[in-house]
Amino acid sequence: MTGILDKAKLGLAVSLISLSAATVANASSHNDDRTDNHGFFVGAGGYWGLADGSVDLNDFDIDDIDIDDSSFAYNLNAGYRINSWLAVDGGYWGLGEYTSDRLPNGDKLKADASAWTLGGIVSIPLWILDVYARGGAAWWETGKDGDDDGTDWYFGLGAAFNLGGSLDLYGEWVRFELGGDVDSNIDLLGLGIRWTF
Repeated sequence: MTGILDKAKLGLAVSLISLSAATVANASSHNDDRTDNHGFFVGAGGYWGLADGSVDLNDFDIDDIDIDDSSFAYNLNAGYRINSWLAVDGGYWGLGEYTSDRLPNGDKLKADASAWTLGGIVSIPLWILDVYARGGAAWWETGKDGDDDGTDWYFGLGAAFNLGGSLDLYGEWVRFELGGDVDSNIDLLGLGIRWTF
């Protein structure tokens, strides 16, 4: 019985070593594919959005109405990767539709938000994974019951996993800080695909 267990352990060890070698070889081929990783890119992502803030109704009789709600959001983007470390991008963000707490009359406000952005991405390449920080300017607007617009900063952190060649899967957290009558932070957490060509 002990001999059978020893053979099983040996077989398992050989399998693990073979799997590790194959993984390293595969990662090496990924890195070879990504040696020339500059150029234009396009991408798209889907996000879970969380708004936390308030709406000023400009009514002396009613205090600011709180917003604490979640929604689906999305992003379409394009940019240029200068090298392994730096990129610039612009995009359109559908930031979601959010509902306020109840007004004194029992109604709730609904506000949708969107933004155009222009910013930069700073990446640290780690094997087949890039860890990055992003940020820039956001030209945003809200509609429905809370019409407002403005220009504020956005920023975020993420990681991109190379699926092979020019295709990356990324996951990121991005925050938009909206000022004005609609004073709210919108945090987005999601996944997307990016193709460099």
